[in-house]
Amino acid sequence: MSDRHTLQRKIHDLTRGRRFRGGERLEPAGDALQNRKFEYLTEQAVFAPLSSQERQWLMESTTMVTCPKGQVFHTPDEPGEVVFILKYGRVDLYRLHPDGRKIVVATLGKGSIFGEMGLIGQRMYGCFAEAIDECLICVLSRVDLQALVRRNPDVGLEILAEVGNRLQQREAELEAILFQTIPARLARLLLAEAGQYGVVEGFTHQDLAERLGTYRETVSQTLGRFKADGWIEVEPKVIHIVDREQLELLAE
Repeated sequence: MSDRHTLQRKIHDLTRGRRFRGGERLEPAGDALQNRKFEYLTEQAVFAPLSSQERQWLMESTTMVTCPKGQVFHTPDEPGEVVFILKYGRVDLYRLHPDGRKIVVATLGKGSIFGEMGLIGQRMYGCFAEAIDECLICVLSRVDLQALVRRNPDVGLEILAEVGNRLQQREAELEAILFQTIPARLARLLLAEAGQYGVVEGFTHQDLAERLGTYRETVSQTLGRFKADGWIEVEPKVIHIVDREQLELLAE
């Protein structure tokens, strides 16, 4: 199957071909967002080296779609190489354990580039991609990305730098899995997700368990211990950091 056909099929799947939970579909981005495509792409640090002509070509080569919260828009069995550029929202890359658990490999934020990018040695390796917020995503084919890198090799270097940073983060997470206890890893995750005012919002106990690669019951028990010790206060999908110092000591 050609790269162009792969991209066309993916766009069809994203915008018309699949129904999702609650009967929702992914929709083409509205006219206002389509009109801002050039602005969104030029804000991307990876594309900073492009000339105006190259940015115009990139805009014409990408398709922008909106993705509702909770939608799985990439599955491991999809053939071909398609690249996603996340303009806003967050995406979980995860695998399914044989026992049914969802193991989150990475949580990507605004500006991330991901997908089947064999030309730079990065692949999804059996991962699902799920929107954990409403997302705006630009979709680009492998052949177009290759053409872009040939036009301007600095773009390839920028992509490699981003992928390298992500690998460093993943190595740190793997080190934590190998050498830290679940309580220490949970403390580390809460501190990383806490906002300016020490509040972690939008996560269920199951969500936290998936990010740690453990069971919901284990997370619930650990949060209960943190609460009993006076380190946190817990509400539905909201955790207030009360004693940051103790959590930081545990997370070290």
